[in-house]
Amino acid sequence: MLLGLEKSKEQVEIYNVGSEDQVDVKTIAQIIIEEMDLKNVKLTFTGGVDGGRGWKGDVKNMLLDIDKIKALGWKPKHNTKQAIRKATQQAITESASN
Repeated sequence: MLLGLEKSKEQVEIYNVGSEDQVDVKTIAQIIIEEMDLKNVKLTFTGGVDGGRGWKGDVKNMLLDIDKIKALGWKPKHNTKQAIRKATQQAITESASN
């Protein structure tokens, strides 16, 4: 956010901040299960709606265009899988400290 603020030429700018890859919901679930060291977890898929979306209005595939913020010199530190692992580990740590 600070980079965008410092380098923006306009008073108001909008930037997408994200990664350069995609990941499916099953992979997200598997990473969380693994990081939480859960055993005997069974994933159930309902098929969703509208050709695989999870719910009405859900985005089936998401890949943000981050070219605008990358042009300022920003780049993601983590890919999506790494970010999910880090977020899960942080949630576990915070939960344990409460």
